[in-house]
Amino acid sequence: MEHSVLGFTIRSAQPRDAKAIRMLLGSPAEQFADLWVAVDSGRGTVVAAAGVTHSRRQTPLVGPGITVHVIAPCRRRGLGRALTNHLAHRAGANGAVALYAAQKVELGSEEWQALCALEFTSCETVQHHELPLDQFELQLAPLYERLRAKGRIPASARLVPLATANFDEVVRLHLAELGSDSQTLMRRLRGEAPDSFSARYSQVLVIDDQTVGFILAHRTDRTTATVDANVLAPEFRNGWANIWLKLEATRGALRLGITKFIFTSFDHYTDTRSFTQRFGGATSKTVALMHRPLGGSAAQAVAGEPPSDLAT
Repeated sequence: MEHSVLGFTIRSAQPRDAKAIRMLLGSPAEQFADLWVAVDSGRGTVVAAAGVTHSRRQTPLVGPGITVHVIAPCRRRGLGRALTNHLAHRAGANGAVALYAAQKVELGSEEWQALCALEFTSCETVQHHELPLDQFELQLAPLYERLRAKGRIPASARLVPLATANFDEVVRLHLAELGSDSQTLMRRLRGEAPDSFSARYSQVLVIDDQTVGFILAHRTDRTTATVDANVLAPEFRNGWANIWLKLEATRGALRLGITKFIFTSFDHYTDTRSFTQRFGGATSKTVALMHRPLGGSAAQAVAGEPPSDLAT
């Protein structure tokens, strides 16, 4: 089904659009569950694309991620809004109650402003922290030993290196707590992506053979590693599990000559943010997970009838 917007045609993506989609969205068409493009009606060229992910976040509202990109000369003609509204309607028809920006954006940035114009709002913020490692083991090791001596750590708890972990369980917990895309995660876990997680200092916490937490990181330069995910199941936060994971990840990184971690923390990860303050870390930036509850103008985007008051 097609419809027109101010000299452009909005239609579902076709196999012939594969190259344009990869250039616009940065991923192959197969990465998306639903994919639409805007085509210049005169020249027949694809000038914008939008796609929703196969996976869905479960909290705070159930819904997939969406990626939208319009080439610079064609912006502010309503194409981004038309594509987003159309996919919002289709996602809602498939049971979603929200759309999420597939990538988090820095507060106040151009990307953040563009999403706000598309009726997205922040549903959670993520802080980026820089932490030197020189004091980590000195302070974490005694804490860990005291917790172990007091019997706070379950006898069945164990840490396993990422290389021997159950990848399916890691993906399951990541999607439940942080979202993302399962296929992208699996490539990074298997070492098939440029920013794959390090198998040497990424750690997975297992209790009674169930994956309940992990630290996933990758090296960004000779002395720095970025911690991409620091996740614990809710019942294990704010205690021994967080200390043990960070201690073992630190030990593994120090053995490789890494002297600084870059962490991220979500609003509900109060233990990580207090940990950052205690160890003299600095917050370098704050990014937001943006979402758009379905309803309002999205309801106007019925097939063949995009909203007429397009501005993005």
